[in-house]
Amino acid sequence: MVGNPRAQTWAVCSRPPMSTASATDLARLDRLPRWPWSNALLGSLGGSFFFAFFDIVVIGAALPSIIADFDVSASSAAWAVTASLLGLVVGEFLGATLATRKGRVFTLRTALWVFSAGMILSAFAPGLGWLIFARFIAGIGTGADIAVAVTYISEICPARMRGKITGFTTVCGFAGMAFVPFIAAILLPQFSWAWRVLFAIGALGAVVLVLTRRHMPPSPRSLADQGKEQELSALVDQAETRVRAKVGELPPIAESLPVDRPDSASMDKRRWSLLALLAIAWIFYYFGSYGWLVAAPTILTENGFELSSSLVFIAVANLGLVVGAVAAFAISDRFERKRILLLALLVWALALSAIGIIGTQVAIAILGFVAAFTHGLVIPTFYTYTAENFSNRMRPTSMAFTDGIGHLGGAAAPLILIGMTLQNAFLAMAASGLVTAALLLRSRNTKGRTLEELA
Repeated sequence: MVGNPRAQTWAVCSRPPMSTASATDLARLDRLPRWPWSNALLGSLGGSFFFAFFDIVVIGAALPSIIADFDVSASSAAWAVTASLLGLVVGEFLGATLATRKGRVFTLRTALWVFSAGMILSAFAPGLGWLIFARFIAGIGTGADIAVAVTYISEICPARMRGKITGFTTVCGFAGMAFVPFIAAILLPQFSWAWRVLFAIGALGAVVLVLTRRHMPPSPRSLADQGKEQELSALVDQAETRVRAKVGELPPIAESLPVDRPDSASMDKRRWSLLALLAIAWIFYYFGSYGWLVAAPTILTENGFELSSSLVFIAVANLGLVVGAVAAFAISDRFERKRILLLALLVWALALSAIGIIGTQVAIAILGFVAAFTHGLVIPTFYTYTAENFSNRMRPTSMAFTDGIGHLGGAAAPLILIGMTLQNAFLAMAASGLVTAALLLRSRNTKGRTLEELA
């Protein structure tokens, strides 16, 4: 085959023509004023984020104990963190491929089984090599779950609720993150093997959660792309019936968008530029994010702080994650998401810089709370912002590419930051936030626009 390979790639991924009936059905869904699905589905998606985020930070909390238990160096043990994040990158791409071919719901179920297997292997690891492999497997499950869950949420939500629902699920995720240092502070100082219990908790929770996913509705946007008009119409009928029972009369349906919007050279160029811009922004943000969430306990102990006290102060600071995610739930659909991101990134950089310069446990607790607050605000807002910038067909792959490539920054963080002085490590994290903000200055506004319009 001859021709421009880049154009051929977009020919596969770009949005196909949509029928007027499908466009109308999606407009019916977008105008709904309330969550149109069951509370059990919302709880299941929240649980997905809880255990995905739990997995991201549990290795960081356990790492000092693993170093002592396996009698290995900090630099060698850091590969367990990096393997997890590399697995997450692989999982995002595998999840996107599976979601496109087999469906979002099938992929969300499969991802949890893979995650649970990796956590069980981690809990029974006899040595560092086994643990590194197990963390890679768990990372694959986490990556697939996060990428597809964000895509799925953006596609089943009415337009005015995308930020709010992503905010809610991320509140659950950050509750999982905040839970880890508290339970670690209780268990790890008492028993040399207690780090294994942390992994077993994640495995058990994932098994319970996957049993709740037997009746998840398919993605309406995916049905539209597949031309399944009758299934789409019936699904939206159910959503309308559920919301009408709560609010009475429904708002009028907005005028449908044009169903034929052929690609152009300028649109093709914009897509590639946007994809690259967001991927690079995620790389820099995740570098600082995983520096704080995963590498910080080891950075602190390597710089003279006690493990137990470090975990307690980080646990207190990380309560800000939950508060920030609650703030995202409240404001993400009320203000332009790009502006929220820019302001939060600036505060994040200032707080981390101050921790590095002051360098006391009180500063870690207070300024760490501020930094964690901004992180809790940025993650759901950035997830929503990234997902809504791409078409239905491209959304899983684009989320996998931007978030997956972005996690390479997270994978590099422990290798680069562990071993630095406290001040240099935190200043490096802060600088990555400023670079992220500078990159997003060139991005576009999305508030109040439908996914079809943004595509």
